[in-house]
Order: sequence, then structure tokens, then C-alpha cells
Amino acid sequence: MNRIKFYRNVKTQYKKSLIYTRLGYEKTNTVIEPGRKRELDKWISEAEALCKVDIVYQVAEITGIEENTVILDNNERITSSSLAALLRNSGEAVLMAATSGSFITERIEQLQQIGEMAKALVYDAAASEITDAGLDWLMGFLKQQYIREGKTLTRMRYSPGYGDLDLSNQDVFYRRLNLKGLGIELTSRYMLIPEKTVTAIAGIES
Repeated sequence: MNRIKFYRNVKTQYKKSLIYTRLGYEKTNTVIEPGRKRELDKWISEAEALCKVDIVYQVAEITGIEENTVILDNNERITSSSLAALLRNSGEAVLMAATSGSFITERIEQLQQIGEMAKALVYDAAASEITDAGLDWLMGFLKQQYIREGKTLTRMRYSPGYGDLDLSNQDVFYRRLNLKGLGIELTSRYMLIPEKTVTAIAGIES
């Protein structure tokens, strides 16, 4: 099993337009009053300052692919026909996780408790996008490395809970990436705490 690699406090290049999309603003159809936009942008910047993005990944050998199951080294099995199709040309897979830490989620909870729901909603959307951008950053970084080796990453990545990749597979990511060592908890319902934590898997093709 390959070793786990960490990147701490990564400055992610997120797209603010995607935060607006999460908030329900349509880029071509929504006109935002200038004063309101300044307020939203201020809240997004505040949320960004509270997000301390840590990223971890591990490369795993794919030892077999069946119709609806991907088999990794140590006979670790992930059940998903969509994932099996995505990885059909891959000899290895990258298991990855990004977390924005507990400061942002604690602040969101505080805002909710004092009734600042609009601000809490913006913080929540911003934190979700910034966390996802952490995995975008990792995939871009790894893609450049693999190009030099004559390899490439699959264009897509799958996360537990997406499509037919059941959320229960979160346990595989939690154990293999030693997320407990990052201060992340896994609940009995396979939810990750802090909430702004995301895992995913992508393939490495030769």
C-alpha cells in the first residue's frame, strides 16, 4: 500500500461564480444590485479566511474490475458500476480528501444561532465550493506530474454518495487516508465531521 501524502493550508483557486450558482443566482438571468453584491462578496471573503484547507491523497493499485466492483490492493472493494466504468482503463486510482476544518463550520453554526441565516447560507455555499476546489487543485497538480510520466488522470472523479457510489464506501476512504489523523470523524451514517470535508476517487491511465 502506498504512503499517504498531505498538503496543509492550501490556497485554493475557487470560482466565485460557482458560489453564486450554489446560492441560486443564474449567471445570465439574475441581476444583483451593486450594494448587495458587495455584501455577498464580503461574506465570501470572510468565509474564505476561515477555511483552512488540508488535502490528503493516496495512490492505490487496482487489482481487478468487475461489472459493478473495483478491487484495490489489500482486496479492498468499492461497489459501483459507474466507478467501474470510469476506471476500466486505469491501473491505479487516487483516493483523495479535502477538508476546510472546523473554524468555518463553527462560525456557520454561530450565525445560525443568532439568526443571521442569510450570512450563514453564504458562508456555507462558499465553504462547500472552496473545499471542492481543494480537490480540483490536487487533480491539477497530479495531472502535471503524471504527464511527465506518460500517464493521465481520468477527467472525472467520483465521491461517495454520488450516483451509485453508496455513501457507505466513505469507510474505505476514511481508513485508507487515515482521516482520523486529520481530526476528522466518521459517523455511524457515514457522514464526515467537520462537515466541509469531501472525499473522491479518480483513475490513473497509462
